[in-house]
Amino acid sequence: MLGILSAGYLIENIQFRGRSFMAVAALLIVLFVYGIWLFGFQQSMEKYEPIGVPVWLVWLVIGVFVSVLLALCFTQSFQLIDSALGRLLLSCTLATAGVALLSLTQQQRSPYLYFAMILLGFGALYRLGVFIPQIQSTPFSLGWSEGSRYYNASLFLSESIYGEQLPLPVLHPSRYLMQAVPFFLGIRSILVHRLWQVLLWIGMTAWGAALLAKRFRGKLALPFWLLIIALALFFFQGAVYFHLMVCVILVLMGYQKGKPWRTLLFVLLASVWAGISRVNWMPVPGLLAAALYLLDEPLDGKPWLKYVSFPVLWAVAGVGTAWLSQQVYIHLSGNDPALFGSAFSSELLWSRLWPNATFSLGIIFAILLVCLPGFILLWETWHNGSKPQVHWLRWLGLAAILLAFLGGGILVSLKIGGGGDLHNLDAFLVFWALIAGSLITGAYTAERTQPAVSPLKIESFGWILAMVVPVFFVVMQGAHWGFIPREAQMPEVQQMQAVLDLLKDQPGEVLFIADRQLVTFGEIEGVRMEPDYEKVFLMEMAMGNNKPYLQGFYQQISSHAYKAIITDTLYTGKQGQTHAFGDENDTWVIKVLIPMLEEYEPAADWQNGGINLLIPKGQPELLEAIQQLAP
Repeated sequence: MLGILSAGYLIENIQFRGRSFMAVAALLIVLFVYGIWLFGFQQSMEKYEPIGVPVWLVWLVIGVFVSVLLALCFTQSFQLIDSALGRLLLSCTLATAGVALLSLTQQQRSPYLYFAMILLGFGALYRLGVFIPQIQSTPFSLGWSEGSRYYNASLFLSESIYGEQLPLPVLHPSRYLMQAVPFFLGIRSILVHRLWQVLLWIGMTAWGAALLAKRFRGKLALPFWLLIIALALFFFQGAVYFHLMVCVILVLMGYQKGKPWRTLLFVLLASVWAGISRVNWMPVPGLLAAALYLLDEPLDGKPWLKYVSFPVLWAVAGVGTAWLSQQVYIHLSGNDPALFGSAFSSELLWSRLWPNATFSLGIIFAILLVCLPGFILLWETWHNGSKPQVHWLRWLGLAAILLAFLGGGILVSLKIGGGGDLHNLDAFLVFWALIAGSLITGAYTAERTQPAVSPLKIESFGWILAMVVPVFFVVMQGAHWGFIPREAQMPEVQQMQAVLDLLKDQPGEVLFIADRQLVTFGEIEGVRMEPDYEKVFLMEMAMGNNKPYLQGFYQQISSHAYKAIITDTLYTGKQGQTHAFGDENDTWVIKVLIPMLEEYEPAADWQNGGINLLIPKGQPELLEAIQQLAP
């Protein structure tokens, strides 16, 4: 495995032969020579005896090296650290070296278990480390859509925050309802809201992983805590968003074999939540309960119609409840119902099936890589004589569920705005973890002809891959611990406030397309929050080619309805598919930025051009006055 990773890194960096390249080349040579020696002297290796080094001391040394590697990943920049394959190679090399050190102790356990402990522990700490820069008090947005999330969450309490009732969010209402909890508690600190969002990510993912891990508990030679970490990292491969994990948690908590009506109750609760989450998650609660039923209930000679009656009931009732929940929310939201169907009209980008500038793996290769460990483990399990004795009707149901969510997830990923990772295949990831995991570990009920399946050992190449692949997806997310002091940005906020104060007597409103959180958290005062044309939603309408919505926007800017517009970068260059999210950039430039710049001109900018204030053209005196305040 280390040899494959080393070779992959060398191929990836063949044109950049620096010190890191030479070091990995040397490592590959050492691994090759050692491999020949190892296979040639395998018998002598079996006679090796430990020398009794205290186990706590070895774990302390491993902990120090893990900390050093994490510090390098988050604070330094050189060729090996800047590459996802390089980071994976370093973490796997560290885990392998840790296994060698632990073999010196008297505490003899499986080297595969030691490898899992070190590598998955590193993966979990790395994932936590990625969250660290997201917890800052800086008033400006930390990412393209970050500020929009807090604005959307604030809409559930808009009257108390903005002084008037604004329409509720159209996109992902359940997510923003969860993120609104600090607002309900009267907290208007962006630092607290950022911390709360991170806690939601960690807490909901860990909760869902723990509930699923209970199903596999005792079926694997893994400690329960390590199994939870493994499943949490598996979910982060998407990732499965925290507001969607609510559906999974409710069904896993409520499903109980032999109690179909109790299961139905929890399916309905989860479906109400799914209805205000995502359209493609509407069938998830009912079909998740159905998958659990197909795994746990043997046919045992029952009539087919009687056997499938409850799964069909859960699926139909779940979808119907989710649809009804969505319709009720649309009615209560205060929005035009036509705004809720943008996902169905956006174009498909077929190039994102394969490696591209937006997603280096491409959707197909990425999902195959995610599933590869499961396929290998299923083959190993069945090859060792543990092939599940399951009725073909159960196989058909499980396969149909997997294929439906695989196809649906790929289709949604191809929509413009998606395909940058596997988060649109989130439902498939949940079902794959449940179904493949149950079949591999024996956490299912066989037909009467099969004896009980003994707990599965972890000494196989399949388990190595099952540990390495999720960590690879984790370390694909590069993150540098760069922190911006709030005090360093306040002068720009004060300057923006001064400019907006200058505009108070001008007719019209100020439109915050970007950085609405400045008003939400009281950094900018004296400005009425204009609900229309928020950046993320405007982008959604542009990608969905919602012509009535866009015509309304064009009419507003052509009539100079706004005395000023706050937006982000004014770059108008087209990028195409040679740049990450180039199609999205071009859509924004063509449908939003260029029409806006035909009527409005830049008057001031902040954050090195990341935030711009535009005013209607033809006001030279006002332009000069603004530029005196914000030169």
